[in-house]
Amino acid sequence: MDCCSCFFCLLVVLAILLLKENKNASALARADMDDTLYPLSLGINLACRKNIQEYMLNKLRIEESQVPRMCLDLYREYGTTMAGLKVLGYGFDYDDFHACVHGTLPYEKVKPDPVLRQLLLSLPQRKIIFTNSDKAHAARVLEKLGLQDCFQGIVCFETLNPRPPTETEKNSSGSAGTILCKPSLASMEAVIEIAKLDAERTVFFDDSARNIAAGKAAGFRTVIVGSSALVPGADVALESIHNIKEALPELWEVAAAAAAGDRVDAVLRSTTAVETTVIA
Repeated sequence: MDCCSCFFCLLVVLAILLLKENKNASALARADMDDTLYPLSLGINLACRKNIQEYMLNKLRIEESQVPRMCLDLYREYGTTMAGLKVLGYGFDYDDFHACVHGTLPYEKVKPDPVLRQLLLSLPQRKIIFTNSDKAHAARVLEKLGLQDCFQGIVCFETLNPRPPTETEKNSSGSAGTILCKPSLASMEAVIEIAKLDAERTVFFDDSARNIAAGKAAGFRTVIVGSSALVPGADVALESIHNIKEALPELWEVAAAAAAGDRVDAVLRSTTAVETTVIA
């Protein structure tokens, strides 16, 4: 995963959330997008990084020699390069930033994924995308994948950052440069509130180790996608999201038990690592 731009590239931090409302509760599924719902090999992530660096150079007039390292350092410290730029006091319009970063991405490389579509549609739980990307980018990628009707909601950049602070808010709170995004614990707590989740009944899928750690700190059950090795905070490791039913059959069993009026106790049976090779 590209460390400067992965959260702008429709992070498919695939998250499945199981919401326990009563004994007949249905499960809830939440998913991130970039590099989780489609592979890193498509090059979308690298194109994002290139566009971010060009924005820093051409729009923000940052010295060219400083841009690559600055892009990386800000990503590492603040979660996204965009968030770091705001903290440093750079003024720019959020919509303009997203338009420049996503406007020339090679979306044509993202192809429909009928296998994943059928998996998601067969999973009866509510499913929500949770991404640091803006809504337009998320919608476009989901459409390209053929998954636009597989989710019941999107928690995106605009959801967590509904508008830039006013001048009064800047002067009174001192938070003019704050952007809420993964992997901050505050972003995890925000999505719990926004989507009305029970964290303990939530399974969070992500391709980022630090997002997984934050999700675990928020109380989610966690699945690292794109690796057969567990990372700190992960309950399950999946080489491919296509292997979800093989690795986590209990997600389907939980829904069947709830529909039958049986008790729903376990979300993940055990810590598991599953390695597969999937061509789709």
